[in-house]
Amino acid sequence: MFFEIFLIGILAGISPGPDFFIVMKNSLEYGKKIGIASAIGIGTAMLIHASYTIFGLALVLQKYIYLFKAIQILGACYLGYLGVQAIIGTFSSKKMDFEYSKNIHTTKTSLQGFKNGFLCNILNPKAFLFFLSIFAQFITPDTPSWVEWIYGLEVVVAVGGWFVILSIMISSNFFRQIYQSCRKWLDRFFGGLLLYFAYKITKSVFD
Repeated sequence: MFFEIFLIGILAGISPGPDFFIVMKNSLEYGKKIGIASAIGIGTAMLIHASYTIFGLALVLQKYIYLFKAIQILGACYLGYLGVQAIIGTFSSKKMDFEYSKNIHTTKTSLQGFKNGFLCNILNPKAFLFFLSIFAQFITPDTPSWVEWIYGLEVVVAVGGWFVILSIMISSNFFRQIYQSCRKWLDRFFGGLLLYFAYKITKSVFD
């Protein structure tokens, strides 16, 4: 049972989504430190999702559908903001070679990277549904509280750990050189994907 939940967490992290692209973009553009900060932000947000699910607040959100829809809209707005910001940045940023970009002071701090990852995940309604589905399948009224917390922490460690590994791999010299050579179009691609996720979430609210 414990292994199954850990595996589900890893598969959820690997699946392309807003969290995945935030970590990729921050790692490529700002380096390993900012990428890892974003991954830690995602892990922290997931810990909050796991906590309120265990405490039963997920049932409250299910009962008050308008509260859940408000969270969905906030999440869509934030993803849309990040997407537009990424696309607009491609029209104003100057091209730089990789050797110079390695030494330049980053325009994003670790705290900002953490905030990007945290807000992206905490406002993502799919994270709430993900934890709710896991607990609905693997937890019964007889399940001890400590086992519930292990299940929740397993998912947090699996997803957060995967994103830390991803940020280390993506921020390597090889990947960053590729990124710098086609930065404008990759940023537009990432921005477009974030806008697409924002659209999908907004559409689900009003369907």
